[in-house]
Amino acid sequence: MARRRSRTERAARAAAKKHPKAFLTAAVLLAVFVAVCACLYFFVFKDEVDNFLAGLKNPGEPDGTGTEIADGDLAEISSADLSIHFLELGVVNTGDCTLIKVGNTEVLIDAGAKKTSAPTQIMRDYVAKYCTDGVLEYVIATHAHEDHIAGFVGQEKGDTRTGFLYQYKIGTIIQFSQHKTTSGIYNDYVDAVEYCREKGTKVYDALECTEEKNGAKSTYYLDEAQTISMNILYQEYYSKAASSGENNNSVCMLLTQELDGGKENNYLFTGDLEKSGEESLVENNPALPHCVLFKGGHHGSSTSSNDILLSKIAPENIAICCCAGTYEYADKPTDEEPENYLNTFPTQEALDRMAKYTENIYVTSLGILGEDYSSEGVTSMNGDIVFYYGAGEGETQKSLKLWCSNNTTILKETAWFRENRTWNGG
Repeated sequence: MARRRSRTERAARAAAKKHPKAFLTAAVLLAVFVAVCACLYFFVFKDEVDNFLAGLKNPGEPDGTGTEIADGDLAEISSADLSIHFLELGVVNTGDCTLIKVGNTEVLIDAGAKKTSAPTQIMRDYVAKYCTDGVLEYVIATHAHEDHIAGFVGQEKGDTRTGFLYQYKIGTIIQFSQHKTTSGIYNDYVDAVEYCREKGTKVYDALECTEEKNGAKSTYYLDEAQTISMNILYQEYYSKAASSGENNNSVCMLLTQELDGGKENNYLFTGDLEKSGEESLVENNPALPHCVLFKGGHHGSSTSSNDILLSKIAPENIAICCCAGTYEYADKPTDEEPENYLNTFPTQEALDRMAKYTENIYVTSLGILGEDYSSEGVTSMNGDIVFYYGAGEGETQKSLKLWCSNNTTILKETAWFRENRTWNGG
């Protein structure tokens, strides 16, 4: 039996017969309108729309109130279920060094900053305080830049070197899959890795981990109960060369902590990954979760911590490892370009993007500048930044806490921020 047309359909067909030119004109205008909208989406507003939709799927808590962070106590850190330490380097140079501790298992991610000084005595003493058995179960070298690998090598001292790869027994090294550099510090790093390999260290690159080849794994559990996992996340620059530099080669790691009641805390580390790398990370990890903590990408550079990633993870807390305000990686202000100061770490551009999601931004160190903008020294901003999960004496419930060696003042409330940056968040 033929389908009976609706009253609306019959009316439309009658109108088309009665006014064919007008009907054709309307159809053409509708087609043009749809085509224009499609072009605007794909060529102008695609990123904004996609980021908005990603935000709907992963709304997080943009004002930082999702997970209550209690005031920490230095005495509690050693016995915490999990602690994440962002180290001050003790020099005016910017670099990364992050220590993760779960029971007697330690993970060291990067060790900057300069081959002439790294690891500094401050860094060595700090790691030794928490890694008391002389074993670093895991070392992650995110990429081949000096400010991330120099401390693995160190300086010559007798018949050995002062770097972490020489001074500790290393269980497993997970390193970048790609590199272009042939620098001296890179070659020294390769020698250090081979030194460890000869002593029994397992050495994998990030691609081997994500593909689970040659004995590598994509997930490593850091505790016997398998509630805290270190997950190596795939992004395309593991398997193809970046167009320039080393930053997009960065190893990306998601630390996931399972909690009671089916809940979890997620912590994301992306090295110096830049925009195209962040786009690939999101594209290849559609289940990338909301994160209670994000290590701000590339020391707070304008090239990293882009909306495509931040809208996905909606971070509640951000830790930035840098020597704030120095011109090590930025041009000094001139009469022609007086606002160059906005490009020092952490940059205004990156902070504007972060401010959409949280005001809980912390920075390790602050540079002391001379009248000519040269670096004359370093002092603490927050100092060593430690997020840890545990309970103190007399507490019956464990929680996520924050302790900093100098203070726990959020960045936007510091004197340096008020003088050098503008808060454009909520």
